[in-house]
Amino acid sequence: MIQIIVPFLSLLVLQPSPTLSQSYMTQMAIPAHEDLEYNISWERVLRVGTGKITLKRTKDSYLLEMSAKSARFFDFFFKVRDQFRSIVPLDFSSFKLYEKRIREGRYRRHDYVTYDPLHGVVTYRKNGDPMPDLSVSPPVFDPFSILFAYRFTCPKDSNCTLVATDGKHLDEVEVRLIKREEITVKAGTFSTIKVQPVWRRMQGVFRKKKGGHIYIWFEEHPPYRPIKMEAEIFIGKIVAELSASS
Repeated sequence: MIQIIVPFLSLLVLQPSPTLSQSYMTQMAIPAHEDLEYNISWERVLRVGTGKITLKRTKDSYLLEMSAKSARFFDFFFKVRDQFRSIVPLDFSSFKLYEKRIREGRYRRHDYVTYDPLHGVVTYRKNGDPMPDLSVSPPVFDPFSILFAYRFTCPKDSNCTLVATDGKHLDEVEVRLIKREEITVKAGTFSTIKVQPVWRRMQGVFRKKKGGHIYIWFEEHPPYRPIKMEAEIFIGKIVAELSASS
């Protein structure tokens, strides 16, 4: 039920120029720590849950985490407690580790994916069972860390294409620039960049219905925080809006 409770993002064989990404990153400082909290609603009418995204800098990596849980009222019908974790090097050259833990009603799922950039090998375990390896040259990201890869390595005045994997599929995701607009959420009023991530095979952090869309509104200025996210699913639109940050 992640497709009902949590619209966050997955973005990705066109590869961005390493020179472009590195030079772009030198223009901004990546936060050493960041906590972002979201209210999740159906059609912006009925609150169905909350979400949280965190970024923490360690000695040689960034730890990225996201959690989603259903509102107390919905716990009686379908309890959701989902967690995602990624580890990426300080230069955001690729991901190192991606972990997904899904608890939705009686359903359980645990994915554990690692990437060895030296040998270009993606290793994937599903519920503890080893799955076939994938071969891919860097840069490559997972369905969660690609949110940050877009924030910190892509220009914001044009479309950007990155490569990503969920462990099972290798995919090309194009992040399309839609428009710039001012929006108001609980956390305040922000000038934003509206983008649309488009991919084909990979299972993202959230799933849209066939033919549906996902839109993300990033803050227009560094550090380009995700302010709002909208996913069209089989029951309508699920919207996540920034409620607090630190």
